[in-house]
Amino acid sequence: MTAAPLLFSPHPDDREAFIRLFTDPELRRYLGGPLSLPQAELRADSIIVGEEAGLSVIRPAPDHEAIGLIWLSPYHDSVETELSFVLLPDWQGRGFAFRAASEALMIGFRDLDLPRIVSETQAANVASIALLKRLGMRLERRLERFGAEQLLFAISR
Repeated sequence: MTAAPLLFSPHPDDREAFIRLFTDPELRRYLGGPLSLPQAELRADSIIVGEEAGLSVIRPAPDHEAIGLIWLSPYHDSVETELSFVLLPDWQGRGFAFRAASEALMIGFRDLDLPRIVSETQAANVASIALLKRLGMRLERRLERFGAEQLLFAISR
């Protein structure tokens, strides 16, 4: 039996969850820090109107509020596609990030016909590194970006 999908389109009711995702200092520790409330509101509104390509909302059920976001979007080099994700703290460690990322990788390889997907995370983000390894991604290189050591992981179709 296949698990129910976790990835959905944004909805206006998701706005408050998006704002929490962008303003929570602990959650944003490895993501460049929290956004100000006005910045978070603008970003939430842009997501709701569909201005962020490659973005999906993570929900445990279709009628449930948003618990996170996941992207398949251009990587910094604009050549490759990057998998990025963020999950509200109360939902972390419960398998949702793994399931959502697995679903996103399947979409990338099957529906978008991508040959390869990368993911970059801070070397200090132990939980994210463990998740990327569990997804089958392999460490390719270390680099300095945003004032911290980053690790670039990749997986091929």
